[in-house]
Amino acid sequence: MKKICIVCEANPAKNPRPRRLIEILMYKYQLTAIGLEASEISGVEVLSYPHAKKRNAKEEQELEANVAKKDYMKLVKISNRLIIEKYLQDREFDVIFCHDLLLLPFVVENKKRAKVIFDAREYYPRQVENNERWRRLFAGFNDYLCQTYLKEVDYMYSVCEGIAKEYEKNYGVKCDVITSAAKYHTPPHSLVCHEPIKLIHHGMASPDRCIHGMIEMMDYVDERFTLDLMLVPTYYKEYYQTLKDMAKKRKNVRIIPIVPFEEIIPFTSLYDIGLYILQPTNFNGYKALPNKFFEFIQARLAIAIGPSPEMSKLVQQYNLGIIAKDFTPKSMAEELNKLTKQDILKYKENSNKTAKILNAEKEGEKILKILEEVLG
Repeated sequence: MKKICIVCEANPAKNPRPRRLIEILMYKYQLTAIGLEASEISGVEVLSYPHAKKRNAKEEQELEANVAKKDYMKLVKISNRLIIEKYLQDREFDVIFCHDLLLLPFVVENKKRAKVIFDAREYYPRQVENNERWRRLFAGFNDYLCQTYLKEVDYMYSVCEGIAKEYEKNYGVKCDVITSAAKYHTPPHSLVCHEPIKLIHHGMASPDRCIHGMIEMMDYVDERFTLDLMLVPTYYKEYYQTLKDMAKKRKNVRIIPIVPFEEIIPFTSLYDIGLYILQPTNFNGYKALPNKFFEFIQARLAIAIGPSPEMSKLVQQYNLGIIAKDFTPKSMAEELNKLTKQDILKYKENSNKTAKILNAEKEGEKILKILEEVLG
């Protein structure tokens, strides 16, 4: 049995993209997963490395000096990641999947005879371009890593066409597309439209995602609509509290407890419309084609989005819902207010049909073909 390693800067048992990859490969290959604070996965050798410690003032000065000198490998080979080098050196693999640009140097330099497949799940040279500190310290660093290591991989793919084309244009590499489609779920017994019409948004409570705009939108919708937000506070505690305060002031908005990852789709299938107005605060946000979009489809929801180009293409292609004219709360409210019960049921039925086409199993078939090609 061929040996495959999956390396990521996340917990591979919990992060959706490496987790789906493991589920696709685990019965066909001998798997090792290397991840950040990684949990056990049955049938997989799991190797963990710790989070980096917060830099003190001296270390922050050293970071600035290393960036000024373009001594970029000192940014890669920080203490918490060095164990990855040992894990790779002590083992032999046929293929290594790398899920993060920062880890690509470790993989390329310690691959031995292994083929390397890089999952460029975002456009790293503009990763957090809306943050001035990130632009100053890490934009050039990420560009250096792309210039140096992308040409060393055997196969590369990204989450959507827009990001793949950007890599091809700027780095002269071939980049395929494997979406973040969710696993196929059987549909509910019947597709219904509730009264009131139930909107759902789930995900991180991040200021970059401008969730407050979706709450403000509820000031402009008619009395037929309610919005539930299922939010993970992460490290944006103040922003999360702001959202809670905003929701409390409105009768048509609730912040509800999160459910385990595997329950997201069954739980959200009890709603009518999946909502996501993702403000284009940076390139990756503008080109996003996120997990939740595909989770809305598997939950058989109508979909309501802002004019994000990658999501819009699929909404239009499969007639899944509505696209606001711009990213403002009022614009989305205007589109929602036009909806009839029949419209919503039609979009839900189209999601039901599309769930059989856009799912993790179909993307998994593509990955297995890529592996066959890479392994020869």
